Amino acid sequence: MQLRSLIAPGPKDREICVGDMINKGPLSLEVLRLIRQEGIEAIRGNHEDKFIRYNVHEKEKERTGKKNPMRLEAGELRLYHSMSLEDFEFLYSLPLFIQFSSYTVVHAGVLPSTDLWHLDKKEAAKVMRVRYVDYKGRFVTLDRSDPMIHFWWSELYDGRYGTIIYGHQPFLRPRVDRFSIGIDTGAVYGNALTALVIDGVEPHFVQVPSGTYAKRSRPWPLL
Repeated sequence: MQLRSLIAPGPKDREICVGDMINKGPLSLEVLRLIRQEGIEAIRGNHEDKFIRYNVHEKEKERTGKKNPMRLEAGELRLYHSMSLEDFEFLYSLPLFIQFSSYTVVHAGVLPSTDLWHLDKKEAAKVMRVRYVDYKGRFVTLDRSDPMIHFWWSELYDGRYGTIIYGHQPFLRPRVDRFSIGIDTGAVYGNALTALVIDGVEPHFVQVPSGTYAKRSRPWPLL
């Protein structure tokens, strides 16, 4: 709310959230419902996807009696059970990418092999989770990634979808590469919440510090 007050978006402006609206802070439902109420567009992040997949398995469990193979932590379960049907309908409606002008918004990034217009389940998961790729451009899981031998995905991105704006990985400051801009600056870790404002002149960043919002004791997953 503080960030939006600084930007002061008008009725003709377009607002897009890069995802991970829930499960990343103490006010997940409030954030989700504010986005819905204000008509803000949003991308499906891996945390929204996690709740969707859990919900799919829960529905299957009701139908067939099969055990849900996924597990949620206690806090995640509380959030899950507090969500309304409308909340879940909103999550299911979230796209994996949004394009406008010369920009494409995704949650995490793309691989050299990514075809955004023909994403199967496996490839969609990568678009929501990719950080590093190997020398052949293949997806590398976070637990196996090594900056010494792997490439940040944007280092191999050729610009075929224009400039990609993404979140997923928190940086101390926005990461600007030739064809991509990472705007996650670790609000939930006590750093800052960042927006990229594209107003027809020169794109620029607007930030608000979040030290009073998040617990600084949380680990900072800076890569």
